[in-house]
Amino acid sequence: MRSRGLFIIAIVLLAASACGQTTATTAAPTTTTPSTTSVATADAPVTEARSTSTTADPDDAAVESDTDVIDGLEVLYIGHSFGRPFARNLETTAELAGVEGHEQHIIFQGGENGAPQAMWEAPEQQALIEERLDTGTVDVVIMICCSQEFRETLDSDQAIVEISQYALEQNPDTRIGLAMPWIDYPDAYPSVDEHRAATDAAWPLFRQLAEQIGDEVDAEVFAFYHGAAVYEVRDLVEQDRSDDVTMLIGPRDQAVFTDEKGHAGTLAQDVGTLVWLHAIYGIDPLDMPAFGDHDVDVGELASAALEHAEA
Repeated sequence: MRSRGLFIIAIVLLAASACGQTTATTAAPTTTTPSTTSVATADAPVTEARSTSTTADPDDAAVESDTDVIDGLEVLYIGHSFGRPFARNLETTAELAGVEGHEQHIIFQGGENGAPQAMWEAPEQQALIEERLDTGTVDVVIMICCSQEFRETLDSDQAIVEISQYALEQNPDTRIGLAMPWIDYPDAYPSVDEHRAATDAAWPLFRQLAEQIGDEVDAEVFAFYHGAAVYEVRDLVEQDRSDDVTMLIGPRDQAVFTDEKGHAGTLAQDVGTLVWLHAIYGIDPLDMPAFGDHDVDVGELASAALEHAEA
């Protein structure tokens, strides 16, 4: 009963996660798709800007050149700002990992409006999703927790089913990914253990949802827990294991979070991006060249997050 109670708490809190505003961005431009356009109804928060830390050091060139080239995928992210920075970072990070031609698309709404059900029930957003999927070239669709239906039933999300079915009609080989973020308002939790308790309890049921939907649509539906990466960075700070990232909330290069809402700072974004990279391409974070101006090993933090998710 305790796990179920924590799960209910988790999905209530996750309902309000990410950005509290309702900024809409459609298919954000990427370096490989210059024809893609971006439309915003309000200024995007500074905390959601693309991290500039995922640039390989010159000394890593030899490591990268020895890596076998991996064919890139076309990935569509549908969701809110607790997923968008990782999607934005994927092109740069995938290239560093030896992936050639990763193509990223983003359809964004803030807060609860970014959950699958809210996106699918909004005519404008549904049209944007369908328009992108109608190309028949999308290889992976990523959606983020949690729809209202899932919060109420704990075991179903018809919007994810319908989006998945639509994607599969256009491309039968499409893979579906379901991302579990972290709880917002981190300052409300005195420690990382208290911060992560609810999502840790929710995670097994979210994985179960992915398996259930996979059986229903007869396709690969996988779940991944990038929120665990953010918790690893918070744990790092609480244990005083970094000289650079030393505070819970503050400047993006010095803190876990950039604001009270809990948008991820630079290190948390970089660690979480490696979790996304693993989920989509199966690349072990420990096999990645070092990147970013960090005094800690980003790959080790991402690996610890993956181990926690499998525990």
